[in-house]
Amino acid sequence: MVDSKSRETICILVILFFLLTTTSTVFASTLKVDENGDEKYSTIQEAVNNASRGDTILVSPGTYVENIYIDKKLAIKANSEYPSDVIIQAARMEEHVLHIKADGVTISGFTVKDAGGPEKTGIYLDSVKNCNISNNVLSDNQNGIGVSSSTGNILIGNNINSSRWVGIYLERSNDNLLDNNSIVLNDRDGIDFEASNNNLLKNNTINLNKQNGISLISSNSNRISNNTINSNDQLGILLEESSNNTLNDNSILNNSKGINIEGYADNHVYDNYIVDKEAPEIPFINYESTLFILGIVFVSLRIRRKI
Repeated sequence: MVDSKSRETICILVILFFLLTTTSTVFASTLKVDENGDEKYSTIQEAVNNASRGDTILVSPGTYVENIYIDKKLAIKANSEYPSDVIIQAARMEEHVLHIKADGVTISGFTVKDAGGPEKTGIYLDSVKNCNISNNVLSDNQNGIGVSSSTGNILIGNNINSSRWVGIYLERSNDNLLDNNSIVLNDRDGIDFEASNNNLLKNNTINLNKQNGISLISSNSNRISNNTINSNDQLGILLEESSNNTLNDNSILNNSKGINIEGYADNHVYDNYIVDKEAPEIPFINYESTLFILGIVFVSLRIRRKI
């Protein structure tokens, strides 16, 4: 017959065994991807499908032609210091290249390209929170990064260029951080906010976009600080039906106009360095026309002197 002390010892051993067997399954694994077949997985989507929540997927240099759907918390990282070494290229241009549908996802170190469908993006955050998108290059997409109905995400150190629409857009998304990104040479705006509140933009470079550097539409209580917003073809910053935003310590140079005046009386705008493009006061006159006009003036003066 087992005494009480022995039963207590057995119970403790059973509990310890249970804890060991259950907690061992929660340790994260690293899955490796190599397009040449040198690792278990040759596509990123295959690794995503086989990963468990909390795993890391490490992707070797190469070009991966695929569209990737991520529905679990994962860290997907390029195994190179250079984003140009690890390229994710859309297999289907009419879809997002990376479609993120889970909280806490990390995407880092890739070149992402060739999303071409209407409203499609290189990286799309779809109703998620606490994702980290860092140190990627997004090039030649319809839109670079899209953030929709998403909260508390971090976009840091990305280079977004040559989008056919906008570099980054946020719609119905709050409390996100955009820090130290380069958004240049996009065919429309650099960054668009629509119905998005309490976001922080700091230390970004937003240059040479063909429309506005930043547009805020029906977006309130955002902070835009210490950004360089230069040489965009239209406005540096547009505020439309937006209030209680803070714009401070930005360098806003050589745009057609730095900050629009209409509708920003309820916002806080201070300590920005703004130099607009100088618009000529008279139409441009070419060299030959200038000589002709000067000749007329000279003849006229001589005639007047003779009279």
